[in-house]
Amino acid sequence: MNGLCCTQGAGAAPAHRWRAGLLLALAAAPLASLMAAPGASPMARVPRVEAGDIAPYSAQPAPEWTQLFDRREGWTGADGVYSIPLSGDERPGSGASSRTLIMFSDSFVGTVNADGSRTATTMVNNTTATLTGARPEADKLVFNVRTRAGKAVSMVTPGQDRFAGEWFWPADGVMSDGNVYVYALRMKTANTPPFSFASSGVSLLGARASDDAPFLGPYTQMNTPLFAPSDTSGRKETTFGLSVMPLTIESAAPNPDGYLYIYGTRSGTYQKSMVVARVRPEQITDFSAYRYWDGADWVDNKHRAMSIAKGVSPEFSVQPLDDGRFLIVHMTDLLGSTVAVRYGQSPVGPWGKDIPIWDCPEIGMTPNTFVYGAKAHPHLSTPGSLLISYHVNTFDFWENFAAGGSEIYRPRFITVPLP
Repeated sequence: MNGLCCTQGAGAAPAHRWRAGLLLALAAAPLASLMAAPGASPMARVPRVEAGDIAPYSAQPAPEWTQLFDRREGWTGADGVYSIPLSGDERPGSGASSRTLIMFSDSFVGTVNADGSRTATTMVNNTTATLTGARPEADKLVFNVRTRAGKAVSMVTPGQDRFAGEWFWPADGVMSDGNVYVYALRMKTANTPPFSFASSGVSLLGARASDDAPFLGPYTQMNTPLFAPSDTSGRKETTFGLSVMPLTIESAAPNPDGYLYIYGTRSGTYQKSMVVARVRPEQITDFSAYRYWDGADWVDNKHRAMSIAKGVSPEFSVQPLDDGRFLIVHMTDLLGSTVAVRYGQSPVGPWGKDIPIWDCPEIGMTPNTFVYGAKAHPHLSTPGSLLISYHVNTFDFWENFAAGGSEIYRPRFITVPLP
C-alpha cells in the first residue's frame, strides 16, 4: 500500500507503516526506557535547576488549544504539528498579528460519529492548516486537504520519477523573503523486518507565504544533501531539518547573527543525538553554502558534524531566549511519557540536563497508546508562558476507529510558565 491510505472496513490494516517515523526511532531505543515503569515517582527524576530556569513539573494543560484540533468532519487527526509564522516573526506572542502555517504528517480525513468512532476515513501522508492570529478560535483555523477526483490525497508528494513510491513527512521550516520553506523527510518502503520502511532523504519544499494556503497551490521541491544513511564504515544515519531556529533580524531574534540553524539527529546505540548546520537565509536553496558544526568550527562536510547533545527525541524544537540562552523542548524517552526542556549557552551548546515539566496522562488511555513529538510554538504563546504540543498514538491501528477512537491521534497542548 504505497500511499498509507486506508478506508475503514478495508481488508488489511496498514500496520507496516503506522507512524513509521517513531517506530524507526524505537528500533534504537534504550532497553531501560522500554522497560521503564510509567508509574514511577516524577519527583525522583527531578534534576537540580538554577534560578531563572523553568520549574520542574510546572506545565499545565491548555484545553482550549487541545479542543481546537478535536474535529468531527474533514481533517480529524494527525501528527507532525510544526507551526511556521508566515510573517517570519518568531517572537513569543507575535502570532497575534499574522498567520501561521501548520504542517501535519500522516493525517486522517473523514467523519467522526457521535460515539467518537471514525468512519469513511482515509489516511494521507500530509496535510496543512492555516491559523489567523494566535488564539485558539475555531473560526480562525482552516484545515487544507488536497483532493483528487473527490478523494483526499497528500498535500505534497515527491515529484521526480526517481522517487516513485516515496512519500513526504514534513518537518520544520521558516519564512524568508516572502517564501515559506519546509524541510520534508522522504520515506520509502523497505524489506527490513519488523519495520518495512526507511528514510530515503530530505527535500526542501518552497511556496509563497502570501498564498491563502501555501502548498495547496504551486510549490517547489529540491533534493538536498541533508541526509546521510548508515554505511559499512560505521557512520550512523544522520538527518537535518527536524528543527529550524532563525537568528535573523527578519525573525526578530533577541541576538541575531544572521543565520538559520538547521538541527537534526544522528542515530546511535540506544539513543539519538543532536547535530546542527547553519546557512544564511538568502542561501537556503544553495546547499553548497550550508556549514556543519564539527565541535570547533563550521565545515562544509556533513559527515564531520559533531553530536552536540545526547538523548534527544526524534522531534523537538530549539529557540532563543531573551536572556541569551537557548531552549530545547522534547520528550525524554522514546517510549516514555515526559516532556522536558534543556538549556544551552549557544546554538551549539553546551547543553544542560533535562528538566521534566509534564507527564502525559494519555499514556494510560488504552494499553496500546503512547505519546511522542513534543515541541514548542513560541509565536503562538502568550507573554510569560510557552505553548507546547505533543502527539497521542496507538500501536493498535484499529483503535482509531472504535468508539472514542477520535481521542487518539490528535495533538495535545500544554503551557509552561517562563521565569
